[in-house]
Amino acid sequence: MQHTDSAVMDAIRRNVTAILPEIGPADIVPDRTLADLGLNSVDRGEVVTNVMDDLNVIIPITEFYQAMPIGELVALFEKHR
Repeated sequence: MQHTDSAVMDAIRRNVTAILPEIGPADIVPDRTLADLGLNSVDRGEVVTNVMDDLNVIIPITEFYQAMPIGELVALFEKHR
């Protein structure tokens, strides 16, 4: 199940737009990846780390993969909350 209105999605949107302010929150949708939005590998790592901090969760880096759609990223964070 892919949530678009959740604390996790809010945290992802907040952190993505902090790094790339030209991206609107409405552009951050479940079927796109962070790379699709124009974030490079360093930016993506920063988003993931900041979202973990925001949500006070620790997720092993091995659970993330390169082209993970945002909806799957949300589900992964939700699973660890």
